[in-house]
Amino acid sequence: MYAAAHVHFINALDNNVFTELTHMLNAANAANHIKSLKEMYVDFIVREHCVYTLDNESRFLTLFGSDGSNTSQIETQLDNIAKELLSVCVTLVQAELDNFCATNPEFPPPRDPPLPSGTLILLDRTIDPTAPFLHEFTYQAMMADLLKVEEVPTGLKYEYTYIQEDGTDHKQEVTLNEQDTVYTMIRHMHIASTTEKLIEDFNRFMNENKISSNEGQTTASTLNDMKNMISNLPQFQEMKSKYSAQMTIANDCMAEFKYQNLEAIGLLEQNMACGETPEGDEPKNLKEDLISILDDPETSEMVKTRLILLWIATAETIDPEDLEELLSYARLDQEYKDAITNISLLGVQLSKSANKQGQKTKNRKKKKADAQQEVPFDLSRYVPVVKRIVEGHIDGTIDQRLFPNNIRTVKQQNLRKNTAEAVKEVPKLRVYKTQWHKKSTGANAAPKPPSGPPVIIFIVGGMTYSEIRSAYELAETFDREVYIGSTHIITPDKFVQDISQLDKDNSRIESVIPPYTGSVHDSVKAINNDQKPPPRIASSTNPMPQKSHKLLRKW
Repeated sequence: MYAAAHVHFINALDNNVFTELTHMLNAANAANHIKSLKEMYVDFIVREHCVYTLDNESRFLTLFGSDGSNTSQIETQLDNIAKELLSVCVTLVQAELDNFCATNPEFPPPRDPPLPSGTLILLDRTIDPTAPFLHEFTYQAMMADLLKVEEVPTGLKYEYTYIQEDGTDHKQEVTLNEQDTVYTMIRHMHIASTTEKLIEDFNRFMNENKISSNEGQTTASTLNDMKNMISNLPQFQEMKSKYSAQMTIANDCMAEFKYQNLEAIGLLEQNMACGETPEGDEPKNLKEDLISILDDPETSEMVKTRLILLWIATAETIDPEDLEELLSYARLDQEYKDAITNISLLGVQLSKSANKQGQKTKNRKKKKADAQQEVPFDLSRYVPVVKRIVEGHIDGTIDQRLFPNNIRTVKQQNLRKNTAEAVKEVPKLRVYKTQWHKKSTGANAAPKPPSGPPVIIFIVGGMTYSEIRSAYELAETFDREVYIGSTHIITPDKFVQDISQLDKDNSRIESVIPPYTGSVHDSVKAINNDQKPPPRIASSTNPMPQKSHKLLRKW
C-alpha cells in the first residue's frame, strides 16, 4: 500500500464533482492520505508549437447536423469546448508567460501605455466554406491532401517504399513533426519552392564538403538527381536520412499532381474562389470548364464533388437546372450527392439569385484578389477568411458589429489554493521557444518582446492546413504570438465525408468521457465533517476563479 497520493486532473474539475469527491474521501477516512488535488489544464493536444486541437471530430456532426432539436447535447458540447478553451488560455499563454518572467527579471519591459490584453477570436466552420474544398500546393497541406498520411499525436506519419543498394524494395515509415528541422523549414513553402530549397541545400552541402558521387556528379538539378547522388554517398548516413524522406514525399506529391491533372483543376478552383483569373479578369465559361472536368472519367468522384461544392459556395447565382446538369455529368454515388445536399447545413444556399448580397460578394472577392498581388503562384491565390479576420483585428479595421469585443471584467476570487510546487510541475508543451524568446541583433542581445498581445484563434468544426499556415504567416508579419486551434484538423476529402453524414442520426455518438451525472446525496452515506478536504491546486501561477468556466459560455 502507498502511504499517500497526489491526484492530478487533466482539466478543470467540475465543482460538483470536487464536492462529491471530497465528501466520499471523508466518508472513507481517506482524505488525510490525499496530499493534493491538482488541475493541470492540459485537456487538449499541441500539434505544433502554435497549433492545438481538442481532438474530437464527432463534435462537427453534433453541432452542425440536421438534428438541431437535440439542444441539450449541443449545449453540453459547447460547454465542454468552453472548458477546454480555458485550459488552452491557462496553459499555452499564462503559464508560459509566468515561467518566462520568472527566469527573465527584465521581462516584460515597462510599457507606456501598457500592453493590452490578448484576444480570443471564436469562429466556426461556416466563416469560410471555401477553404476546405481547395487543393493546396504548399508542402504540408499538399501531402496531407494527396498522400496516405496518418495524423497521429506525434505528427504526420507516412510510409513509403525506396530501392536499397542491392536493388530490393524496402518500406520506410517516417513521422514528420517539430523535431525534423528539414520538415519545419519547408512545410509551408509552395511545392515548387520546396523542391528548389531541397536541391539548393543539398548542393550547398556537397560544395562545403567538397565531395562528389561515385559517378563524379557534384551538383543536382532535379530531385531524381539528388536521390541518385545520396544513394551513392553511404558515408553520409545522417544527411541521407535527413533528406531522403522529404525528397520522396515531394516526388510523390508531384506525381499525384500530374496524375490527377491538378494544374487545370487547381486553376479552375482558384478562379472560382477568388472570383477572377490570374490576370485580374472575370472568369469566363466557368460552367463549361467544370463540365469538361466532371465528364472526364479520369477525374475521381471525390474531386468532382469538391469542385461542385466549391462552385456552390462561391457562385453569386445558382440555377437549380445548372446544378442538375453538373450532377448529370459528374455521375456521383449517393454518398457524394448527400454531401452536396448537406452543404446547406453549413449556411451555403443551394439556390441563389442575383441580389444586393451578390454584389457585396463580388466586391469582397475583388478586394481579396487585390490584396494577393504578392502571391507569385497562380494556383495559390486564395487567402483564407480566417487570415483576413485576424489581419483586420490587428490593424483595427475589423467590423465591430460582426466581431464585438465581449471582454468582461471579472474580480479575482481566491477560491483555490496555490503553491510554489505547482509551477514546477507545469508540463512543457512547446518544442521550440516562442517569439517572446526572440533575440535582438547582437550576440548578447536581450530577448525581444512581441510587438503586441497574443491572439488565440479557435474554429468550431475543423481547421484546414491552409489556415494553420496562415497563423504562422500572421505571427511572422506582425511579430505577434498567434495560436490557432479547433475541434480537429480537416483535410478536403475528410470534410466531404463528414458533410455527407450531417443528415444522419448522430445521436448515438458518445464522448469518450461520460458526462457527470452523480449526486452527493445519493453517493455519500456517511460524512465526517471534521476532516478537511485535500488542497486544490491550479497549474498556473495565477489561480483561476472556481466559477470561471461559466463565463466562457457567454463569449
